[in-house]
Amino acid sequence: MEEINKDVIEQAKNGDERSMSELFQYYKDYVMRSSFLYLHRMEEAEDVTENVFFKVFTNLKSFNMDKDFRPWLSRIITNECHNYFKKNRGDYSNSDDMIDLMASQDSSFETVKLIQDCFKQLSPSEREILSLRFYQELTIEEVSNILHINVPNVKVKIHRSLKKLKELVKNDA
Repeated sequence: MEEINKDVIEQAKNGDERSMSELFQYYKDYVMRSSFLYLHRMEEAEDVTENVFFKVFTNLKSFNMDKDFRPWLSRIITNECHNYFKKNRGDYSNSDDMIDLMASQDSSFETVKLIQDCFKQLSPSEREILSLRFYQELTIEEVSNILHINVPNVKVKIHRSLKKLKELVKNDA
């Protein structure tokens, strides 16, 4: 995903409603999909998305314009998903919404379902790191900053999580 024009962010920081709306429109699907990937329920993802944008617009004045926006946004998404999950410890493993969301992609329905089922078997931290790196397409360094762990540790955790996911897919296929 390409970054939004820094001028739009700067204008939004200064309270320009049109720029805030543009920022929201540009990132709303990204925030929704990212939230859904963590929580596996569309209703919860919608709630978290609302909370994320509330936090974004509340804290936008503190955003450092010398940095990239997406990692900052991803950190807010991650925090809000963690907070939501802690407050609402329901069963997040029985949603078929992800199948509907992913079925439109190139993979066959059976393949998507298999990967989804195996992805759900990963621990929350394994899902999180794979989501940040591959779904949200963040760099290793950005993942490191968001999760507050060093780069070599990020690489090890990604490697182990991918290995576990591949093994789960292999065993369930």
